[in-house]
Amino acid sequence: MTSVRFVFPKPRLNELLRSPGGLPVAEALERAQANLESIKPTCAAELMALLELCEASYWNLKDDYDEPAVTELYTLAVKGIGAGEVCGVPAVDPALTSFCDLLDHLRTLKRYDHDAVGVHVRAWRLLMTSDLPKAGADQILDGLTKVSGRYGAEVKASADAAA
Repeated sequence: MTSVRFVFPKPRLNELLRSPGGLPVAEALERAQANLESIKPTCAAELMALLELCEASYWNLKDDYDEPAVTELYTLAVKGIGAGEVCGVPAVDPALTSFCDLLDHLRTLKRYDHDAVGVHVRAWRLLMTSDLPKAGADQILDGLTKVSGRYGAEVKASADAAA
């Protein structure tokens, strides 16, 4: 007669996490900050390239809804989220988040608003190229949030009406 034996291997990760060693937290943070500083120029160039692609895509759009074009804008904008903090322009991240929210709402509504999209694209450039005080950047972000929020409210209202 044969017997079955179940063997569960011990995860090595648990042992590694519990064993002492490695860098002190302060030194690890210092090294991480140094690494971020070293990639800052490259990151800024990449973010600017995304902006230029987005601007070109925006100027090629017509006033009627075009699903592939709106999706392309969304794809470009979402790639930049998180890079603003690394590049030293942290206000770009919430601006891009608002832009993606707007584009998502417009896709849901199957509608296009050239002005609403344009204000987000122009704000992205402004935040990237000018040295605004925090209060000025906050006002821009507040305005962008209101624009995307307007369409978010429409999406919610249409979902409530359909339910």
